[in-house]
Amino acid sequence: MDKIALQKAVEKEIKGAQAKISLYIKNLKTGEVLFRYKEDLQVVSASIIKVLIMVTALEEIQKGALSKDTLISVTESTILEDSEVFEYGKREYTLDEILVWMIINSDNTATNCLIDLLTMDKINQTCKKLNLKSTKLERKMLDFNAVKIGFNNYTSAMDMCELYKSLYDQSILSEELCDYAVSILLRQRDKQNSMRYIPDDIKAAHKTGGLDFLNHDAGIFYLGESDYYFGAFVWEAPDDVYGRKWIGRVSKMVYEYYK
Repeated sequence: MDKIALQKAVEKEIKGAQAKISLYIKNLKTGEVLFRYKEDLQVVSASIIKVLIMVTALEEIQKGALSKDTLISVTESTILEDSEVFEYGKREYTLDEILVWMIINSDNTATNCLIDLLTMDKINQTCKKLNLKSTKLERKMLDFNAVKIGFNNYTSAMDMCELYKSLYDQSILSEELCDYAVSILLRQRDKQNSMRYIPDDIKAAHKTGGLDFLNHDAGIFYLGESDYYFGAFVWEAPDDVYGRKWIGRVSKMVYEYYK
C-alpha cells in the first residue's frame, strides 16, 4: 500500500466511524506528517494523561528532589477497588515501582499517589513547559464526583505527539531518564488497541486510555528507519470495544505502510 492508498483507506475509516475521532501520525525520523485529523481537538484524556505524570516525576528526579528509590506510603484508605497490584494495609513502595505500575498496568492507585506527591500544580507546570496547549490535569483517577461538577483531565493527539517526541529526541530530560521512561512505556500490557491486529513482535512505547465509550492509544513505534508516532483517540462510541477495534484497524494499516 502506497501513501495515497493508505490515506484514502484511513479517510474511509474516519467517514464510516460511528464515533468521534482524532488522529495524528508522524514519522519521527523525517518529520513528515502522514495523516492528521482534528489533531488539535481537546479531548478527555483518560489514562493517557499518566505519561505526563511520569515525565513530571522524572523531572523531579533530574532536579534531585526525588530518586527512583524514594519511598511512597500506600495506605489502605488510598487503595482503589480496581487495583490489581497493591495489597491492603499500610505499605511502602519505591517511586520506581509506583511509576511502573502506573504505566504498564495503568494502576489508578499508583497514579493518585503520584498526584499527591507531585501536586496538580506541578504537573500542569510541566504542560506549560512543554507547550502542551490542550493538556491539563484537573482531577484524580476515578474521581467521578469531580467530573459531575465540571472537572476532568484533557489532552490532544498533537499534544501527545509533542510529549512523546520530547522523549524520543531526549530534549525534555537527560538521556538516561528519557531511556528510563521509554523502557517503562515499552512494557505496556494493554495490547487491545494499536497492537490488536499486528502479529509481529515489535517495539512500541505507548500508553492506552479507556472510559465508557472511549478508547485512546498513543506512542512511538520503533521500526528502525521509520520510527513513527501514532495517536488515535475515539470517543462517544456505541460500546466499549468499538474504539479498540477501530484503533486496531487503522494502526495495522499504518504499521504495514511503514514496515
